[in-house]
Amino acid sequence: MSDYQTLKVLGEYHLALGDTQKAIECFEGAIELNNESSEPFLGLAAVSIFEGDYDSALKLYMKAATMEQSSRAHAGIGLVLAEQGKHDESFTHFLKALSIDPVDKVALNCLLQQGYSTERVEEILPAFARALEEDENDTAVRFSYATCLFSTNRKEESIAEFNKILRLDPDHKATKEVLTHIAA
Repeated sequence: MSDYQTLKVLGEYHLALGDTQKAIECFEGAIELNNESSEPFLGLAAVSIFEGDYDSALKLYMKAATMEQSSRAHAGIGLVLAEQGKHDESFTHFLKALSIDPVDKVALNCLLQQGYSTERVEEILPAFARALEEDENDTAVRFSYATCLFSTNRKEESIAEFNKILRLDPDHKATKEVLTHIAA
């Protein structure tokens, strides 16, 4: 493992332990060794989020996004913008993240939340359909997709998706509950 990789991993380790100062030192050291990678900037942005400094986090995520195409950078930008109440801009960045990596869980979950909170559920359906094209066995994504279909008055399509979940996981409790509710 190179010194760069070691510093990056140590930065993530220290951040996970809540030692932000050591995490910063490691990420900054990694930048000194490789200033062309966005990864240490993403780490520093995560430290800023941890410390509640959203303005710094946004700058770091934006820097990372200009360095290379990264779903993590755009999901991070979206998270900060959502926290700042800029929902339309955050929505756009979550979609951008998913155009890079259709199964980015952070972007999918945040897009789901933004879709409901901004009443744009219909607009998020294609992103969930693309994620299912990548991994048709992901019951969490399929459950979100099915609930979105139901909330946009596409009851038959949603029931079909819920039934696919039960074929994949016959004990999926939430799906059973929803189907019982729909049938009532």
